[in-house]
Amino acid sequence: MREGLLGRLDDSVNPIVVKELRQAVQGKFVASVLILLLVIQLIALGLFLISGDDFSNRLTAGRDAFMILQTILLAVCLLFVPAYTGARLAFERSDANVDLLFITTIKPVAIVGGKVFSSLTITVLIFSACMPFMVFTYWLRGIDLPSIFVVLGLAFLEVAVYLHLATFVACVPSGRVLKILLAFVTLIILFWGFVGTVGTSYSLLTTGVGSRLYSWTFWGPATAVLINAAVTIGLLFFTSVAMLKPVSANRALPVRAFISAMWLGGLLFSAIVSSVERDNTALGVWGIVSAVVFSGAFFVAVSERESLGLRVTRRIPRNPGLRAIAFLFFSGGASGVAWAALMSVLTVAALSALLMTSSGMREVGGLREVRVWMIGLPLYALAYSLSALLVRRHLLRRWMGPKYTWGVGLIMLAGGCVVPFLIGYLAFFGNWSKTEEIGAWLIFNPFALGVESFKTTYLTIAGGWALIALAVNFGWLITQVKSFRPVGPRPDTAAPEIESAAV
Repeated sequence: MREGLLGRLDDSVNPIVVKELRQAVQGKFVASVLILLLVIQLIALGLFLISGDDFSNRLTAGRDAFMILQTILLAVCLLFVPAYTGARLAFERSDANVDLLFITTIKPVAIVGGKVFSSLTITVLIFSACMPFMVFTYWLRGIDLPSIFVVLGLAFLEVAVYLHLATFVACVPSGRVLKILLAFVTLIILFWGFVGTVGTSYSLLTTGVGSRLYSWTFWGPATAVLINAAVTIGLLFFTSVAMLKPVSANRALPVRAFISAMWLGGLLFSAIVSSVERDNTALGVWGIVSAVVFSGAFFVAVSERESLGLRVTRRIPRNPGLRAIAFLFFSGGASGVAWAALMSVLTVAALSALLMTSSGMREVGGLREVRVWMIGLPLYALAYSLSALLVRRHLLRRWMGPKYTWGVGLIMLAGGCVVPFLIGYLAFFGNWSKTEEIGAWLIFNPFALGVESFKTTYLTIAGGWALIALAVNFGWLITQVKSFRPVGPRPDTAAPEIESAAV
């Protein structure tokens, strides 16, 4: 019986985790990096102790030594762990090895989860190996153990976020040039994340974060950081899984379902916090983040496929009511546009309803100002994305497929932000004396919604442009809506399919 139980437990272990950890243990790369890190920390701590003055008179010696070790640990982890995971996954997803993903019966969620879990295990190993050196700084004075563990927890959380970012970049189906460009952008993001975390760690230590563990001044911001990190990790994880799924699968379902759930959870959480604190800043942050996410969703939606395969259409519900709901969560350009538009409208409606009942709250965070951005950003995004769709379908159809429509949209967005401004600058030779003279040349810039005297003008132009773009692309939209019908046998009578992780 014991062997049977152990056998079942052994079979339940993710094979990707077993493979990755076995290769990490048997290989020399991970061991070499770990030993090198320990040697560097030992040398750095020794030099600090040797070169220091009388430690009895230095009340910050422990904090200074900890920051040196923390900087080394964070730099190595942010450089090594995401690069190690992303490079291995990108190599397996390359054209030369894509057969490995075609023939496997392991589901994409198991592949991404196994890669991430094994990398987090390596990160825990590195942190546990370095922790004795960092705890030793407590005896040098100027730092307490709770502060040490809080800062280490923050560093581990950042490594986990950037690990999922590297995994996401590795899963992007693109050519070598775009992959290199994305890797370069990720490296820049890693650098700024490293600088920000080091600065935040130093600020937490100097303000004595360990002494606030029993107060809301610590747990309030800490809860917000944990929630934001969890949402970011979840979004990157499900997006990576969606990109590893075969093209014939319903890729959009896990991503849109996760974002919708997080949107509702964020609304409830921010409403409770705003009610308790009598301050609507949390609602304002939720509204802005939601507007940014759904604005980006428009560009993603117009880049999705325009026709569904048999694998997806036979899973469409036959009940008309359920079919209307399912339409929002199925792959397809029209489905994505409808989902993003609906969620944008619901966001504005929810915030407006709460604004009517929040007369007792302080206007910190300015819900009325936030609402302008919440309306304007999605309108501009809808206008630009549908305009890019029109250009791609009628002018670039021979040279560009649907999946690159987002690139056309971003180019148009950059042109709309920069070109009119440059024209106005040259027309006035840079001698703008009034804000109105500048604002008149920013009507196509969605990031200029903060110009007070032009808010109504910007919203009117964005709304009119979006309506015109919808009318011009109405045939494209209605064709996909009409084709959203169940085809073939019911899912419960169809032959079981093998879940592939093909491109």
